[in-house]
Amino acid sequence: MKLMFAALLLTLAGCSQAGGTGTAPAGTAAPSPATAASAAPSAAPSATTDSPAPAGAQAVTVLDFKIDPATVTVKGTTVTLAVTNDGPTVHNVIVRDDAGTILLGTKDLRPGESETISGEIPAGSYVMFCSLPGHESLGTKGTLEVSAP
Repeated sequence: MKLMFAALLLTLAGCSQAGGTGTAPAGTAAPSPATAASAAPSAAPSATTDSPAPAGAQAVTVLDFKIDPATVTVKGTTVTLAVTNDGPTVHNVIVRDDAGTILLGTKDLRPGESETISGEIPAGSYVMFCSLPGHESLGTKGTLEVSAP
């Protein structure tokens, strides 16, 4: 019991850092969100912080420890996600392909912050996740399904 409590405290301490490191959990090829835009193979994603979501944007909420909705479906290859952190700790939302390449990503969002990200992503199935240490393994992940127009 003491060991489980100590592990929980360590996890929460790592989650509560404002402006976290944005590093990927061990075993993933995901770079930090700061480099996510440079890793996109197609048009560079754009991001706007704390502004209203544009028409057609898919609303995504990240919190401890899930992404809601768990599956986001987008018709057409232009993907726009309006991400809001409704959790009590810092989170981000990163989109990666099966090879581990980052296609889109938010900055580390403090509680209550929002960011809209947009970019061209080929039709397919992708992983959405929080790249802060341990968050993905705790359940902060989902699926992005992109279909041809």
